Amino acid sequence: MTKGQWRRKILGKVRAMPLGKRRAASQKLAGRLRRLPEYKKARWVLFYLALSDEVETRPMIERALGDGKRVAVPITLTTSRILKIVEITGLKTGLNIGPHGIEQPARMRRGRRVDLKKLDLIVVPGVAFDAQGRRLGRGGGYFDRLLARLSPDVPRVGLAFRCQRVKRLPSEPHDLPVHRVLAA
Repeated sequence: MTKGQWRRKILGKVRAMPLGKRRAASQKLAGRLRRLPEYKKARWVLFYLALSDEVETRPMIERALGDGKRVAVPITLTTSRILKIVEITGLKTGLNIGPHGIEQPARMRRGRRVDLKKLDLIVVPGVAFDAQGRRLGRGGGYFDRLLARLSPDVPRVGLAFRCQRVKRLPSEPHDLPVHRVLAA
């Protein structure tokens, strides 16, 4: 199958999952992430702000802040195809819908830009992940370009619902894998 065919197939499965099942799986994944040695050691964690058909990260972000972690999230500017990384201190206010329908800190509330060298753990979104850690994103290449700018030693953890795990995905040289996939 092509990447586009994989996206349609997997997103169809995710969207068919009852909301309660997605929330329960997201809660389970939050606990598993928190128990990882990489999470325990991390001072700075990069999370994504989830779309409605992704593993929910808001409770994970709030918990990380409560655990004393510094938290960063990506923002997309309309003039760029490069993700900027900013620190956030909470999710109660100051979020807007950015390009591509993804929540991000509002222009007036954008935190300080974060030096990518500070990041200790990257939580990576994906439409699908395979057994080798390859990920299939939404097709814009935003996270692949971000991962290419990071040290390959920084732990990268993908979060997935079980239906998002597959044996093998098509891959191109610019597609960068994650080190670990947590699925529930």
